[in-house]
Amino acid sequence: MAKGRHLIENIVRTLEIPEDLAFGDTVVTLIGRNQAVIGNYRRILCYTGDQIVVSAFHGKITLSGRNLRILSYTSEEMTVTGLISDVKMDR
Repeated sequence: MAKGRHLIENIVRTLEIPEDLAFGDTVVTLIGRNQAVIGNYRRILCYTGDQIVVSAFHGKITLSGRNLRILSYTSEEMTVTGLISDVKMDR
């Protein structure tokens, strides 16, 4: 199995495909403490003003803070605003 993964990694590198796209990884981009963009997620599991939990393809992501709000979302990307104090990723 490791040999197959190594072959796929070489192909991804050769074709210059972003690894998050090739392997289905979730990308979390923080913009200061007031905004986060979550890309390549599955669904929203919990949504309150203090916590937002999303299911990722390889676990879950929890944003904690105050006045959290989902500003926009599509099936591929979500923008969260508010005072973000913690980001946790669980497998």
